[in-house]
Amino acid sequence: MPRTKREEAKLLGYAILFNKQGQLISERTTTDLSKLQRHLTKEDFNLLQSTMRSATRELDSVHNKIEADLNGRKS
Repeated sequence: MPRTKREEAKLLGYAILFNKQGQLISERTTTDLSKLQRHLTKEDFNLLQSTMRSATRELDSVHNKIEADLNGRKS
């Protein structure tokens, strides 16, 4: 099967998982942006870096809130 060229890529993801032991797990995935630098203008790459920093900060805040809620229910 020939490989098709993708037009998009997932750069940042966040998931809440439920495992077989009954635990809730949060997971954040990121992409190494340095591999994209050669494909973007300097301005676009800087904008991407800034957006990723902001999004990461916001997702960390969500993660911390979920974790605090779950820990509060265990007590």
